[in-house]
Amino acid sequence: MRLASARAALSSSVTISPGSGATNVGLDAPVVVATNAGYVRGVRVVATTGARITGALAPSWTSWWSNTALAPGTTYQVSARVVDSDGVTAATVSSTFQTVVPGVTVQARVFPSEGMTVGVGQPIVVRFDHAITDDAARTSVVRHFTLEGTQRVPGGWHWFSAYELHFRPAALWPAGEQVTLTSNLDGWNAGGGIWGSGSQRVHFTIGDAHVAIANLATHVMTVSTNGHTIATYPFSGGRDQYPTMNGTHLVMDRQYAVHMVSSSNGIPVNSPDGYDETVYYDVHISDSGEYVHAAPWSVSSQGRTNVSHGCINLSDANATTFYNYSGVGDIVVVTGGPRAPELGDHGVMDWDTPSDQWTAAVVRSTARPATAHATAVGAVHAR
Repeated sequence: MRLASARAALSSSVTISPGSGATNVGLDAPVVVATNAGYVRGVRVVATTGARITGALAPSWTSWWSNTALAPGTTYQVSARVVDSDGVTAATVSSTFQTVVPGVTVQARVFPSEGMTVGVGQPIVVRFDHAITDDAARTSVVRHFTLEGTQRVPGGWHWFSAYELHFRPAALWPAGEQVTLTSNLDGWNAGGGIWGSGSQRVHFTIGDAHVAIANLATHVMTVSTNGHTIATYPFSGGRDQYPTMNGTHLVMDRQYAVHMVSSSNGIPVNSPDGYDETVYYDVHISDSGEYVHAAPWSVSSQGRTNVSHGCINLSDANATTFYNYSGVGDIVVVTGGPRAPELGDHGVMDWDTPSDQWTAAVVRSTARPATAHATAVGAVHAR
């Protein structure tokens, strides 16, 4: 009788959360087993599918917490073994609960995609297939992403719309950096009855630092690779009525030929400023239709005055060279003009949105620490 009474008292000291019989349990809910009269010696949480939930004991051995997201629409059985403080009496306590069946699940696509090589300005863009409007969900989702690289790179996250979350480094990416993004949205409460779903692992490489600076006041574009000037091009930018947008632009894409029609920018084709023609060697730098491209018709103005409708006009030869040089994520800085960056434009939003509006985050380094000897040798050869 005394042993049975001791076991009963030990069992009654145990609490399990979620409580036995609970339904519609959130997928982010932790499974917690705790005792106030002994020690937790083992916990087993198993789904009817056979899948197990892992967890860890607290240093005090008085509680156990799960560290795995729960599966949707699943029944779990919890079994916990506890012993009294003398290690003499043991008891096993069990319970069951059932998780919520999500009405809607949300997934995400990531850019850059697997295996890409991109420029030093390229942000990581996460696009969700449902709008995320809940503030708590926007804050918590970054915990479902892990960033790793060959070196430590500080940066930050920023929501640009209900569908789009970006990460960028605090400064440009180091050339040659290898970046891996791992995501797991399972168990993420996206708010309003929406739950995250899906995991992925994406690796991409940062190429050489390609940076072009186009000064609208001097009409000269200076092009550099890894900090070394490789070319200077005379150009013609946007005229007073249609100024080229200032700011740090991303190369969004490039096309050999683009059919440009002024009506797409609100200028009638049959007006004095209208146009309808195919333009070649096009490097795309804004949502509003700005390109660096070949403009043989404005060669006499290039290096002298701004006559375009907003694009950066180059000669055929210089445009061909710049086209072949450019890649997605390269940087084109435009200065010296009257038009401020438009922060809703993908061409400039990442690098012209103030840094204090980004939530700080870090790309963790996966490099092994160098030994003292290796560090000393490296120092001898440092420039």
